[in-house]
Amino acid sequence: MSFYIIIKLFYIFLCLSIYNKFNKPKVKRRPHDIFNPNHKVFVESHRGVNREIDENTLDSFQKAIDYNIGSIEIDVFLTQDNEMVIHHGTGPFGCIDNLFDHMGNVVNLTWEELSSYRTRRGNLKMPTLRETLKLAKNKIFVNLEFKDPRIDLTFSLVMKLIEEFDFFDQISLSSFYHEYYNKVIEYNKKNNRNLVFGFLYSRGGEFNINQTGSSLNVYWTDATKGLCDAAHSHGMPVLVWFEMDEEENNEIYQLLIENGVDIICSNEPLLAKKYIKYYYYKNKRYK
Repeated sequence: MSFYIIIKLFYIFLCLSIYNKFNKPKVKRRPHDIFNPNHKVFVESHRGVNREIDENTLDSFQKAIDYNIGSIEIDVFLTQDNEMVIHHGTGPFGCIDNLFDHMGNVVNLTWEELSSYRTRRGNLKMPTLRETLKLAKNKIFVNLEFKDPRIDLTFSLVMKLIEEFDFFDQISLSSFYHEYYNKVIEYNKKNNRNLVFGFLYSRGGEFNINQTGSSLNVYWTDATKGLCDAAHSHGMPVLVWFEMDEEENNEIYQLLIENGVDIICSNEPLLAKKYIKYYYYKNKRYK
């Protein structure tokens, strides 16, 4: 083998090594389904970085990736022609409020109609689930909330897309419609998967803390130390959420950490991330 060929092979090997180093997936762990009482509190960005950019848009999700936030929370509805779109909405029909330049209900509109809608603040469009998973692949964890009450159809379509993108290691599923839990458990058994379902509860709800393969997703004031301890005793991580217009601060984050919360779904993800880092440094934990 000539000296020239050896040099060329070495150069190729060096380039591949550099490429692999800087292009390896950033998602390293699944926060919702691995309960470890010694792990750091995990920060999730509620509907993307919604205080800076219009919620539930690709730009708000990209901003969470840019800020190196661990996870984004997204909301899924089906359009009239069964396109999966990301929108929070109000009520079971996905009411489109003042966020966009048109009104209506997601479930009564086709994707062609919705694709022309733009947000009032940033002139951004409503993304599809396909676009969102493509953006997030190997970059950020996704907590997908089922908003649509058409459970069988919605679950089937979402799972087909998750399979297509091979997104199993980057996603958890959640809903206020707890019937989705049975669909997740059934899917896991049939396909030898370990997808986790998050039971979402409104404020002051009656909490079920004995559900296998699930997390407890509650309003932040409900996440007392007693509730967290009880959930952990059944192997359930605890996620807390905030209202969109609610103030968050370091005192709240400290309380949640000390109560034993595992995941903070925050409207101020940078603030939460910064304080959590400070808290563990101050207390000499997880160096």
